[in-house]
Amino acid sequence: MLAVVQLRAIPLPHEAMEHNAEVLIDLLAALAEAESDFVVIGGLAAGYHGRVRATIDVDLLVPKRKLARIAAAMKKRGYATKPLPDMVRVFRKGTVESVADLVARESNPTLKEAARHTQRVMLLGKRVPMVTRGAFVALKFHAAVSHTRQLGDKYQDIVDIERVVSRKLEPADRALALSIAAKMYAGAPVELGRMLDDLSAGRPVKL
Repeated sequence: MLAVVQLRAIPLPHEAMEHNAEVLIDLLAALAEAESDFVVIGGLAAGYHGRVRATIDVDLLVPKRKLARIAAAMKKRGYATKPLPDMVRVFRKGTVESVADLVARESNPTLKEAARHTQRVMLLGKRVPMVTRGAFVALKFHAAVSHTRQLGDKYQDIVDIERVVSRKLEPADRALALSIAAKMYAGAPVELGRMLDDLSAGRPVKL
């Protein structure tokens, strides 16, 4: 199965930026109330490390023991929540489109290790912890090779990695990504390394 990654960037609409900023403000308040640390991943991290794209939710890694308290704090702020295995999905009441995913960082060794590698960044007007480039690449690779992820989402994961590679991927970033990939399965670092080489050279990528 081949995934062609030479796709154009999708601009992030002004409305989506405002939407995410509002949700982030409420999340930060809920996280403070729950006394929980966190780290930003997902589409917002993709925009920071690669190129901005349309994303309508805020994805965070948080401690598993804090999930219920954060969910309760978001409910107090008028949101609906749905507990799922190792995560909580957050919605605006009366809607079906999620606005945030709170993922337990202990869900698997990849998430746990990635959550250790963070940097403070300005995001939507707030200074927040976000996974570093290398950790972000590892997370996207982990998603792209998942057996349960939808094909279209896998393509987006590869595009997100390509945008990081085309913008800036230092040797230290690559080394970190490969070290985190080593926690996935035997051969994962080799596969990720091949993917990064193919993306750098503009070659099609195999999944």
